[in-house]
Amino acid sequence: MGDAVTEGWFDARIVSGAHPASLLPPTDRDAIAAHLDRYALSGALVSAMASWLHDPVGGNAEASAVAHSLADRGVLACWTAVPATPGELDSLTGLVNRAVDDGVAAFRIHPASHGFSPALLDELYDALQARHLPLCADAAELPWPDLTRIALRFPELPIVVSNLGYRKLRELWAVLDAHAGVYVDLVDFAAHQGVEWLAANNLADRLLFATGLGVRDPGESVVRLAWSGLDDATVRLVGSGTAGRLFRSWVRS
Repeated sequence: MGDAVTEGWFDARIVSGAHPASLLPPTDRDAIAAHLDRYALSGALVSAMASWLHDPVGGNAEASAVAHSLADRGVLACWTAVPATPGELDSLTGLVNRAVDDGVAAFRIHPASHGFSPALLDELYDALQARHLPLCADAAELPWPDLTRIALRFPELPIVVSNLGYRKLRELWAVLDAHAGVYVDLVDFAAHQGVEWLAANNLADRLLFATGLGVRDPGESVVRLAWSGLDDATVRLVGSGTAGRLFRSWVRS
């Protein structure tokens, strides 16, 4: 597979750091740069493993450090949010404002891992909607009823579902059909010809290329799109076009 196949794609999910159960080296700044080179990518959205597994808010500094060091390569930070509690986080609106000042392009939540109800973050969703910043979450972290509630209450908030897994297309279809602001990325998008099926049903513009580097083998998502058989224009749309729209001026054209 030549670089020309993936050239210009934007990777909408990279996780920096090291998973404690992984035998792979940490996904650090150099590893991300090598990933961008290998696939001739135009940029990436990076969140921190620490924000997921160790320090939800403190890990955001790691994501920003990586993004700033690779800003000329189109790398953007994705911060993590939890409910405001004394000693950890004073204000969700304040967190979003600081993120915008820092050039952060999206937010991610892990309600299941961090042990809280997604309904506790309404202040976050409202602030993100006002700032036109997407909300990202793994399917296992944000059950469909909770996702639907957020999509209904905050219809202008883009929501990106990741790590969909296997045999979830029926549930995904119902959500995508009912809510124009819901998207899905290609990390563990394991449905057979699911990309082709959504494209055939006029939903290619709700798909985002993403590899999950740091937690998944990036080759999965690369092959899933590059060998999909979709026409070049649709591949470009999924590869980078939708990211350019969701992350707006932060994504290089």
